[in-house]
Amino acid sequence: MKHMRILARAMILSLSLAAALAADTPKNIEIRRIDFKNFSFPWDEEMGEYSLVPSISRWISPLPQKQIRAVRGIHYFYSPSRGEDEREHAPLVSVDSVTCGDLDGDGIEEAAVHLNYSTGGTSNWDFLYIYKVGHDRPKLLGLLESGSRGYGGLVRASIAGGILVLDFADEERRVGDCCSAGFIRVRYRWQDREFDEEGLRERGDLPLRVH
Repeated sequence: MKHMRILARAMILSLSLAAALAADTPKNIEIRRIDFKNFSFPWDEEMGEYSLVPSISRWISPLPQKQIRAVRGIHYFYSPSRGEDEREHAPLVSVDSVTCGDLDGDGIEEAAVHLNYSTGGTSNWDFLYIYKVGHDRPKLLGLLESGSRGYGGLVRASIAGGILVLDFADEERRVGDCCSAGFIRVRYRWQDREFDEEGLRERGDLPLRVH
């Protein structure tokens, strides 16, 4: 009887160890544990081209093949040989927010990562990266480029009921170039390996910020 109890305990310990090892495998990493402030994002030169400042939102396809690396939430576009004044006014990308939720109905959360690109002057526009945890690394499902500031810039992102909900600055209600007094809400559903707009667009008010 004592031998059977020892054997049973050994089996329980073995099963517990196997479960712990399975929980630590890359495919089971929770998306919320990924440090997107220190992360490499797909990028190409056209995404930061000043002459191509976007005025509407669009899903980028094909996805970029090159990458940039954010460190502590920032990636600077300058070489180490540049002077301090040049570095202060150089273009940069900032990681502004991360929103998590299940977008494909498998019970596992995806992440919507909001990046802002600044030219180093007043012009800036936004990108939204949608990531899913794959077998061994985060997989990029989609990449959205928004308009610029008051001309359709991305105001906020949320995930509700399996739907990606994005609010864009309403160009028709813009207050100068910087901002807008209203937003346009657009919903997207992940289906057939892409994000399709769903339902009617809605409009709402945004609080005006006085600088």
